[in-house]
Amino acid sequence: MSTYYEFRMLNLPARYKLTENAWRMLKAYEDFKTSQINETELGRLIRLSAENRASIVDTLSKCLEVMTRDKKETQHCVAMMRSCTEMLSIAGFPFFTKLPPEVRVRIYKYYLQATEDYLSSGVILAHQKKSHCICPPHEPFISHRTFRKKAIPLAYASKMLREEVLQCFYQRHIFHFSCACDMGLRLAENFVLREAVQRIKFDWCGEKANEGISQLRRCPKLKVLTVVISKNTTRNVTKREEEFQKYFGPKRTTHLSEALGIEELLELRGLTDVYVEHVSKRKMDRRTDDEKASLSAILKAKLKQPREGE
Repeated sequence: MSTYYEFRMLNLPARYKLTENAWRMLKAYEDFKTSQINETELGRLIRLSAENRASIVDTLSKCLEVMTRDKKETQHCVAMMRSCTEMLSIAGFPFFTKLPPEVRVRIYKYYLQATEDYLSSGVILAHQKKSHCICPPHEPFISHRTFRKKAIPLAYASKMLREEVLQCFYQRHIFHFSCACDMGLRLAENFVLREAVQRIKFDWCGEKANEGISQLRRCPKLKVLTVVISKNTTRNVTKREEEFQKYFGPKRTTHLSEALGIEELLELRGLTDVYVEHVSKRKMDRRTDDEKASLSAILKAKLKQPREGE
């Protein structure tokens, strides 16, 4: 339910105790969507009237109260809140920014809940690898099933809203990288992702795995890390192991403790949960359960220690 007339049919004005001015603004937004008024006219209605601005913010607050009392109303409240936030973005008016940060965050969450209905799994895959490494990308089957692009209009309203909305967005999902090389490159280039991300999953492999894993130390809010292991994990080894192999020759079996990036991985601190997973069963380069259990044990012992200075 997302139109003014549907709201009226459900008698939401009385049920949510909204003011007449609030309903006039929702009607104006409906007129904008049906091209009866243009964006300039709608923006002017909001910018030039303190009452109109107050009614929009009041609508947002009342929708939050209604959802707190009755979860069954969430669908209607989210639709109405989405209309209000889009009106504020069209107006480009900073009144919304005067709300307390915790209220804005709650609004963003409900807004994103409506926008992200395509993300049922809660996992976002990094597509079209930026790294030029030879590591394999995500499997097509997983990629096509899990993710497709979706616009977030509120993120284009202003610089401050963009940072707050994207920060909320990045905190909501697990970001799965197909290799440590690509993970490192994306974290190095994307400041908002690096500062806001809380859950990361990556396939431990790559010729620059040590550099990619070291970028995780720059993620101050990182709480949950999932490491996916395979035989590709030990295709590249530490500098120390490379030196030994020059004189002693390559080993028949290279252990995870000699894989490139192990030192950087063990230096991470401050995480609340650490998981180790095997690569998909459809692939032939799986490692043993003993190795998985051993790696899981040492990562939990090291990575869940507090960060320096905490």
